[in-house]
Amino acid sequence: MAEITAALIKELRDRTDCGMMDAKRALQENGGDIEKAIEFLRKKGEVKQAKTAGRNTAEGRVGIAVAGGVAALVEVRCETDFTARNEQFVALTEGIAKSIAAAEGAPAELAFAGGKGKVSEQITALVAKTGENMQIGKHVRLKAPAPGFFGSYLHNDNKLGVLVVLGGSDGASDAEKALAKDLAMHAAANNPLGLVQADIPADLVAKEKEIAVELARQSGKPANIVEKIAEGRMQAFFKERTFLAQPFVKDPSVSVEQQVANVGKQVGKPLKLVAFARIKVGE
Repeated sequence: MAEITAALIKELRDRTDCGMMDAKRALQENGGDIEKAIEFLRKKGEVKQAKTAGRNTAEGRVGIAVAGGVAALVEVRCETDFTARNEQFVALTEGIAKSIAAAEGAPAELAFAGGKGKVSEQITALVAKTGENMQIGKHVRLKAPAPGFFGSYLHNDNKLGVLVVLGGSDGASDAEKALAKDLAMHAAANNPLGLVQADIPADLVAKEKEIAVELARQSGKPANIVEKIAEGRMQAFFKERTFLAQPFVKDPSVSVEQQVANVGKQVGKPLKLVAFARIKVGE
């Protein structure tokens, strides 16, 4: 068996952030083989993860990655804001976003971008180091049409992120890049429920209509007028909650759809907002 030297213990601790006694024991039980010792500690991490799995993950951060014609947005959750700001957790989140952008499939089973093994193994390793439960939350993988391009926004606390997808151009001009960024910031601020009316969940529409009808009935107007009042309330609801119909945040005199068309005319391209995704930690 190889001698368990102080230098070997230090190397293992540097690579795993484990305690001194844990490192020494792992090396002793694996004949001084550092790779086997790392695997041994990871297996210990799996046990640790199981113990933390039921704990609340109210904190975390959002990662964004764009790779050619594909982009990903992901929420990675942990227990404390301290860990959410940890450099290793930041790297984990960014790596998971890149992994989702690089390939289809369940995020935990994907090859971890820029590292060894699967995403799940990277999470397990960091859980072992921090002692905190970590989970992949909401995530989305979007493809741009051809031609098409992305815009993104990540809030300064890294807890809110947005992706938008535009078609009709490759987005090379400054005007198009500015539009894409503005649209992402708009979605972050205004939280649209869907791109168009048909995208809003039917149960939510039914609930809003029920409320609109009841409010209209309270006016005491005839039934035909009540129907018109309720319809007017619903149109206002759709204008407020659908992305394309919302007043553009930088110029409320035009809708988002009109702003996209205006920039399209400016650059001579048939621009169209075709998709978006918005993720906020904890929502």
